[in-house]
Amino acid sequence: MKFPVLEVLDDLQVALSNNPLVILQAPPGAGKSTILPLELMNESWLKKQKMLMLEPRRLAAKSVAQRMASLRGESIGDSVGYRVRFDTRVSDKTILEVVTEGILTRMIQSDNSLEGVGLVIFDEFHERSLQADLALALCLQVQQVLRPDLRILIMSATLDAEALKKSLGEIPVITSEGKQYPIRATTSKNCIGCSESASGRSGRCVGFLARGGRDTTSGRSGRATFFRSSCTHLVCRSFL
Repeated sequence: MKFPVLEVLDDLQVALSNNPLVILQAPPGAGKSTILPLELMNESWLKKQKMLMLEPRRLAAKSVAQRMASLRGESIGDSVGYRVRFDTRVSDKTILEVVTEGILTRMIQSDNSLEGVGLVIFDEFHERSLQADLALALCLQVQQVLRPDLRILIMSATLDAEALKKSLGEIPVITSEGKQYPIRATTSKNCIGCSESASGRSGRCVGFLARGGRDTTSGRSGRATFFRSSCTHLVCRSFL
C-alpha cells in the first residue's frame, strides 16, 4: 500500500534539507504520523542524530511508537521508542523518540541545546495547547541561538498554515492531498436476520450488522458500502 504522504516525500526532503522550519499539511490516514518519520530517519542532514516527535497525549505517543516499531519489525525501545510520564522505553540504539508535550519541555530545560537531536516533529499541531506552544517557542529559541542546524517540522491535518506563517515568517508549506473513495448507501426495509425475540435484538441483528460493516469497509476494493435499515431496534440504530 502506498500512503498519500509518500507522494510529497521528495518535496519534503528537499524543503527540510534547505530550511530549518517546514510545515506539512496532510489529511488523516495519509501516513504522516507513522510512515513519514521512518522515511526521514536516514536523511544526510540528520548526521546520525536523533529525532524527537511530539504527540499531544500519552496514549497517542505510545500507540504511534509501537506502530512504527512494528513496521520496522522491531521491539519498542530499539530504533523507535517513547517517553511519557512514568513510562520510558528507549535504549542506546533509539533514533526516533516519541514524546509528550511536558516531556519535551523538560528535555529542553535540562539540555537547552538539545545536543544530539537533529529534528523535532510537532505532530497534530492544530490541537493547540500552552505546553505545545511553549515547546515550539523553546525549540525556535534553541534553533536561533544555539543550534542553527536543528530542523523543526510542524504537521497537522487541519492547521491554518497561512495564519501560522504570519507568526513564523515565510516558511515552506508542503501539502498532501490524500485520497477519497466513493461511498454507496443502501437502504433496506427490514434488518436481515432481525426478529422480535430478545435473542434477535441482542444477537443476530448485531452479528449481521457487524459482519456487514467489516466486510464492506475492508478497503480491499477501494470502495465502502454502508447498510442502513429501517429497523427500529435500538441495537440496530447503534450501527447506523
